[in-house]
Amino acid sequence: GTVVFLRNRDVPGVVGNVGTILGDGGINIANFSLARGRGEKAAAVIAVDSPPSAEVLARLRHAPGVEEVRVVTW
Repeated sequence: GTVVFLRNRDVPGVVGNVGTILGDGGINIANFSLARGRGEKAAAVIAVDSPPSAEVLARLRHAPGVEEVRVVTW
C-alpha cells in the first residue's frame, strides 16, 4: 500500500486541487481522510493505488494551502 500524508491549511479548494493533481498524474485515490486541527490547520491521509511520481509530489508541494507532503509505501 501507499499513503500520501498532507499537512495543509483548512481553506476551500485544497481537497479539489489535491484530487486534480493526483488524477492528472494517473493516481487513483482509494480513500481520502481529513482532520482539522486548531485555527486553519488540517491534515489529510490519502490511500492511493500506486506511488506518486516525483513530478506529482512536486505539484502537490506547490499547491495552494499545502504545507507538507510525505509518502509512505510498504
